[in-house]
Amino acid sequence: MDLQFAAPSLIEALLALVVVLLFIVVGVLASKINALQASFSNLENDMSAKLSDVAAQANDANNQQSEAQARSLVITRHLQTLEEKQIDIENQVRELKLQDPSLRLYQRAAELVKQGASIDEIIEACDIPRAEAEMLMMVHRQNG
Repeated sequence: MDLQFAAPSLIEALLALVVVLLFIVVGVLASKINALQASFSNLENDMSAKLSDVAAQANDANNQQSEAQARSLVITRHLQTLEEKQIDIENQVRELKLQDPSLRLYQRAAELVKQGASIDEIIEACDIPRAEAEMLMMVHRQNG
């Protein structure tokens, strides 16, 4: 056997082996790349789904906030209406008290009777006639 012929076939065999190894390495790398691409695609799909969920939750929260603001506005208007009515009623009560000052004197006299004031003290404090003071004394003593 000639060495010159043996060397090229050895080199060819080594080259063939290297080419086969390169194909194997390329095949392994290609399968790993495909696996990474699939993982990346799954991750991308998961992230997209989660992003959609977060967007839906944000939209729900925004709707709830809008509803709460609308309710708050309705309640505020209702409270303003109630406050206006209360002020009207207080004004009417004040006007009624001012319309009949003698009524205020008799209420004061009745309070004095309940506190145990004498007829003279009631007459002096309320400026009412003695007969009316005596009548108030009798009425309120019977009720007390």
